[in-house]
Amino acid sequence: MADEIDTLIRHRVDRLESTVQILVKWTDDDIPQSWEREDFIQKIDPQALYTYWEDLGGRKEVTGLRLYHIFKVKAKGWAKGEIRYHCQWVGYSPKDDRWEPEEKVVNYAPVALADWKVREAARRARVAARKAAAQADNQ
Repeated sequence: MADEIDTLIRHRVDRLESTVQILVKWTDDDIPQSWEREDFIQKIDPQALYTYWEDLGGRKEVTGLRLYHIFKVKAKGWAKGEIRYHCQWVGYSPKDDRWEPEEKVVNYAPVALADWKVREAARRARVAARKAAAQADNQ
């Protein structure tokens, strides 16, 4: 496949945006090496990204970045009297997920939150369809 990663070669840090780009060697030799956004790599081959950072000693230690971007909102919950969202961070594996206050997610990751809402609506529709089918089968 054209979008399969062979090797993550090196990275560069944009300190103004607190983002990282990584130079990718693709499995298809006809595709030249290219600088790709870290979140894109995390979407297509998360394990390659996690291994890259682990081999270098950890993303935080290597990049020095202290501002994190939400990669994906995974769930909605309630704690300490407030709505919270379970978030995965760009460049970090699910073991580093954290619950964040609603206000923070709304303000800093509206696209990730909107994506979660679409996924959640689809999930709820599937559950409702299964329940309706099960009820129809029982009648």
